Amino acid sequence: MLDPIDVQLAGVLTRRANATGEEAIALVLGAALTSRALREGHSAITIGQLSEQTREMRAQLGVAALPVPPHDEHSWWVRMLGSSTDAVGDATGLTPLVLDDGMLQFRRYYDAESRIAEHVRRAVQVGGGGGGGGNPPAFSIITGGPGTGKTTMVARMLTEMVAREPELRVALAAPTGKAAARVSETMRQRLGTLATDDATRARVPAVAQTLHRLLGYRPWNDRFERNQDNPLGEDLVIVDEASMVDVLMMDALLRALKPGARLILVGDHNQLASVDAGDVLGALCRAAHAAGPGAPLYECVTWLTKSWRFGEHPTIGALANAILAGDPEAVMKVCVNGSQSDVQLNPPPPDTDTLLAPLRSHLEECLGAESPGALLGALERFRVLAPEREGRLGVEGINTAIERWLARRGHPVHERWYHGRPVLVTANDYSTGIFNGDLGVVWREGDSVMVHFPAEGGGTRAVAPAKLPLVATAWAMTVHKSQGSEFDKVLVVLPEHESRVLGRELLYTAVTRARHTVTIFASEAAMRQAVARPAERTSGLAARLREGVGVQ
Repeated sequence: MLDPIDVQLAGVLTRRANATGEEAIALVLGAALTSRALREGHSAITIGQLSEQTREMRAQLGVAALPVPPHDEHSWWVRMLGSSTDAVGDATGLTPLVLDDGMLQFRRYYDAESRIAEHVRRAVQVGGGGGGGGNPPAFSIITGGPGTGKTTMVARMLTEMVAREPELRVALAAPTGKAAARVSETMRQRLGTLATDDATRARVPAVAQTLHRLLGYRPWNDRFERNQDNPLGEDLVIVDEASMVDVLMMDALLRALKPGARLILVGDHNQLASVDAGDVLGALCRAAHAAGPGAPLYECVTWLTKSWRFGEHPTIGALANAILAGDPEAVMKVCVNGSQSDVQLNPPPPDTDTLLAPLRSHLEECLGAESPGALLGALERFRVLAPEREGRLGVEGINTAIERWLARRGHPVHERWYHGRPVLVTANDYSTGIFNGDLGVVWREGDSVMVHFPAEGGGTRAVAPAKLPLVATAWAMTVHKSQGSEFDKVLVVLPEHESRVLGRELLYTAVTRARHTVTIFASEAAMRQAVARPAERTSGLAARLREGVGVQ
């Protein structure tokens, strides 16, 4: 169903356009459904989707059929929306909505995707597929699954580049604080193993920052300090976990690059796309694949396929590959093979005690931690993931069940900042250096209550609860929030009901968070549903790439 904000926005646009009759009906539905699509991660909605979703709404509400000719709904939508010239226009206008290539989207997203496609077009034409003098091209992508060596490749490439160009200015960035911390840690590890001199290694940047910090985000006016009028000074920008970068952030980054600067996107294009609208990395990789070998865009992509992570746990790798292949039979074969201890499929739990059974040893370890660092380490060894936030088998329901278990053990969970509570930060706070996605633990000693976070180089750093941005209890977390993280053991809980968020990329992302074992609570029907449903975010970027880069 529609959210009130969708309906309110549609009403504003309809009144602005002075639309009446069928024109008003089309504009209200078009604007409201485009708004809903945006909240669900789509930067556009097709005319076909408008027709289908309108029919679903009529059926759900039991209202009389709207005046849409059943034999030619597409023409009706185009004609009615096209008549609302104050609200809907083409690429050259200033209307809040754009109707182009059979898709309706808000102009802000249309313009952003057009600029992204134009930047890519210019970059691949200037840089070519292989760059020059051993350097990467002006625009390039390194994509591969977990353990395929993406960070190792970046570290090796950077050491070679700074050896040739000692004055090269490089920025490492990631979409979230958690991802930035992880790439920093991994880069330091990789640089320590490379056979190069200390002076060269010292010039390679090993600390990543969030994209918000790199671009100087100003929350009070929703603007960036760095832009086309005040560009970044770096010669090369490398963005890790690029699948999490949404359309507007990618547009802001590209507009902030100085002329001649190079950009490398690193990530797994098969993972979940960004929480906000768009599927930039996925759209770029699909466009490159469609263009084929020899095409400039294809040659700008390095495709890493061999995973080194699952050598000792090949069943996880086999499960991930079967999910990506969209092969439910292969997925079920892996899951029901009782001899494989690193992947287990259990039926949906009839009660929370059944769900908590495999967690009790981990929870006991957390309760017995003798220091904040030990507690953080215990939490990194397991994690419960769920697609949804609400419901009995959603993140909130699972967290509540765990806290009930803790209460039975005498743990004071009625206190907000109870001892041992894991908290996930859900907003950035540059004053404390705490960012969206960071995980901390509450530690009480006497009258002192502090929240401890991992510190660079080891140990922890403590922050007073009053200084923290928004946080949520994190015994369990959504699959989206787990991106950029790895855990020894992962327990995945799928919903029992039909879920709009359950899909192939989500299941793949959840499974590949595990290093050693994956335990899944789900019905066979839910597993098959997830594997059979690719995300397929609707986006105008693919169309802009076809126009700008020549992808057929």
